[in-house]
Amino acid sequence: MTEFFVGLLVLVGLIIIRIPVALAMGMVGFIGYAHYMGLSVSGKMVAGSAFELGSYMLSVIPLFVLMGNFVASSGLGRDLFRAAYAFIGRLPGGLAISAILASGGFAAISGSSVASAATMAKVSYPPMRSFGYSETFSLATIAAGGTLGILIPPSVVLIIYGILAEQNIAKLFLAGIVPGLLGILLYALTVAFVVARNPDAGPRGEIVPWFEKWRALREVWGVIALFALVMGGLYGGVFTATEGAGIGAFGALLLTWMRGRMTREILRDAFLGAVRTTGALFPILLGSTILGNFIAMTGAPETLAAWITDIEPHPAMLLLMIVLLYLFLGCFFESFSTLFITMPIILPLVDAAGFDLIWFGIIVVVTIEIGLLTPPFGMNVFVLTSVFRDIAPGPVFRALVPFITADLIRIALLVLFPALVLFLPAQM
Repeated sequence: MTEFFVGLLVLVGLIIIRIPVALAMGMVGFIGYAHYMGLSVSGKMVAGSAFELGSYMLSVIPLFVLMGNFVASSGLGRDLFRAAYAFIGRLPGGLAISAILASGGFAAISGSSVASAATMAKVSYPPMRSFGYSETFSLATIAAGGTLGILIPPSVVLIIYGILAEQNIAKLFLAGIVPGLLGILLYALTVAFVVARNPDAGPRGEIVPWFEKWRALREVWGVIALFALVMGGLYGGVFTATEGAGIGAFGALLLTWMRGRMTREILRDAFLGAVRTTGALFPILLGSTILGNFIAMTGAPETLAAWITDIEPHPAMLLLMIVLLYLFLGCFFESFSTLFITMPIILPLVDAAGFDLIWFGIIVVVTIEIGLLTPPFGMNVFVLTSVFRDIAPGPVFRALVPFITADLIRIALLVLFPALVLFLPAQM
């Protein structure tokens, strides 16, 4: 256990001095493993871990990223906002709710919170400002809606969790649907609450004729069809998650071509974007694997699991401690780093406590979502304020308090009613 705590302290120190997370985990894991087995064996362990990254199962990551890149290039984000606005824009706060609905729809294909927030900022922020919405409330709504991309399938974060926890990725995707829809509902209720207290925060939009509503709805048939194809195939057992990713990527390419948006530049940018994203993720995955091997050598997971078993804490208390840990870490690390660093330690504890790992994964991902909205490193907020440089992050963080409260309510509901998560996976 001494080696485990020393390694953990060194890891935190390296991250504090801004050593890249992948390199920090790899260094600690390599040196720690060498302490037990020698440099030669440790080097072979690193080589073996790197070889495992060529696994067929891991191809699901670049394929779903490529799928999201094609969708982002097809202009669907703009069309989703127009369709949502056509039906509910006339309501108080209607444009803000439209942005949330569009973010949910875009997240269902892109799988990225940052991509959802950046895309919807360009699409929905100008009309919200033109109708008199405040700057901070508009950006807070877009930032909150963007977090849906981390949960609504296909989600890269859920894929990473499934790999680390050795859980069925298709079941994780299905488990994320109801919590994702619940998030959309709670965010919409949050907008209604804010507007009820201050009507000037969310004025009504224009009345849209019915023929315009149906025309706007026809523009988004592609995203509905693509989502139904991928999720329907996974739900029905027609294909695996990796096969679904390939089908989804090809379907998104066809959708972009059918919408007349396919150019040589878009094709190049989509593939290069997938390579860059995958290239950033896989070193972290390798570092996490190396670190996990070192932690396994220390015996810390078994010791901690035995300790938890001996003291027999109430499961709710253990879960509360884990949720608080992830809320704290979310203030300082982005979602992937948080998962990679904590999973080798947390998973044995929750497994020993008897938690369902599919359900626990959704709780973790929802909790990590909040980190995208909280200071000092709320990723979605800084993405938006980097696009609109005249707006400081501080006021946006304050405007996000009601949305963060809604997320905490969602976590409580998912803890109290596990069927919200587990019903759909159980039907596979």
